[in-house]
Amino acid sequence: MFIRGGQLTLVSSMETLGERFVELQVSPEHVAAAQALKPIDERQSFGKSVMLFDGMPQAQLSTLGETRHPSLADIFGAHMKGIYT
Repeated sequence: MFIRGGQLTLVSSMETLGERFVELQVSPEHVAAAQALKPIDERQSFGKSVMLFDGMPQAQLSTLGETRHPSLADIFGAHMKGIYT
């Protein structure tokens, strides 16, 4: 469970987090297509776009770049982004 500003932002068991979230390291030629799928977070890492998706099938995302299961810290960071600004 994640709480941001007094509101629940994520309620999920640990078992389902791995099924629900997918991180995509996007190939440069596919950035626009990946952004059109509405990632919940996007950041740059070593000159590449890394996007976090909630509920998007990993098989669909794998056509756009390299996928992996994000860490709990990655998911937490995406949900809390902007709270301290």
